[in-house]
Amino acid sequence: MEGRFWFANSYAEAAGRFLIACDDLRDAGHKVTNERLELGMTGPAGEPLCIDVAVVGSLKSGNVLLSSSGVHGVEGYPGSAIQLAIMSDLCKEEPFKDHAIIFIHTINPYGMAWWRRFNENNVDLNRNFLRKDQNYSGVPDGYGNIRNFINPESPPKKKERWFKLKAFILILKYGFNNLKQCVAEGQYQYPKSIQYGGSELQHGPALLLDWLDKSLDGIRKIWAIDLHTGLGPSGHDTLLVSSGMGQEKYSRLENLFPGRVEGLDPTAGVGYQIIGDLHQGLEDRYDYIDWTSITQEFGTFKPLQVLMASRAENQWTQYGKYVDQVDARRHWSREQMLRSFNPKDPVWQAKITYRGRLVFNKARIDLLALKTKE
Repeated sequence: MEGRFWFANSYAEAAGRFLIACDDLRDAGHKVTNERLELGMTGPAGEPLCIDVAVVGSLKSGNVLLSSSGVHGVEGYPGSAIQLAIMSDLCKEEPFKDHAIIFIHTINPYGMAWWRRFNENNVDLNRNFLRKDQNYSGVPDGYGNIRNFINPESPPKKKERWFKLKAFILILKYGFNNLKQCVAEGQYQYPKSIQYGGSELQHGPALLLDWLDKSLDGIRKIWAIDLHTGLGPSGHDTLLVSSGMGQEKYSRLENLFPGRVEGLDPTAGVGYQIIGDLHQGLEDRYDYIDWTSITQEFGTFKPLQVLMASRAENQWTQYGKYVDQVDARRHWSREQMLRSFNPKDPVWQAKITYRGRLVFNKARIDLLALKTKE
């Protein structure tokens, strides 16, 4: 199936293909500028870890379609595949000046390269982009009830006999939606635990924000799509929007994507409320811009299976015995983490590259329609 063509086997391959895609767009006549934001670290093959950014078209137009991937490390493989497929499609088009497309390729290259969701400091970068009125402190209500269950202080067992029974007991006691919110919201107290949002803005996000500070000057409208995997039915995409979105924009999105749009509400569907997610931070920092933001979330496996993978990998990273990062990456929990968010399934791959392109193209049409109404 055509979808599998866009999937890389390593961070180095994905980053290299992104740079080639930028050159292909130039060769097709498009105006393209790109930059590598280097983290000062290397991957398994000694490759530099970089957040790659590219601008296609004209920022002077004041209208931007923003596509971002890989804020959760291993989720960068499908995110990169969608972006590469879109860039290939753009090569078949005439150059344009009435808007710009910004690609942010792999916000967390460390996690993508070393098969983690979190960064080099165990920080979940989608809990790290706090608003100006928020602080890097605190835990969700009720977090103490589940902390030891989701963060055992020991190496993982490949077959954990009582995990599902213990999870079922907690669900009966506290309710599935409450537990989902508690696990996923983000916490700022336990650096070795999952969903840790950090004690400060991380190096990678800081580099990205510095670049955006320079690039978004004069921009009036942004249509933003952040690519994720892990939540919902396998291969199905849910378009998640923050609770702060106005009803007019929400209704417009529902008309564009019937049956796909959901709020970040644990009682409304697959999502949950988040502290410090990428779009929340960007909309707060660049509050002079008119934003339409969605998280395109592609389902992979059932929630407990995804949680087990995240839990086991973090146990290994924090409490396992390994010589170095290369040795750590060989462990079964890292492979399980990779495949939980990036299934090696050609049918799944075809579905997400198709839906990724479709949503991108509809968002682009909507952005240009909004521009003509000004």
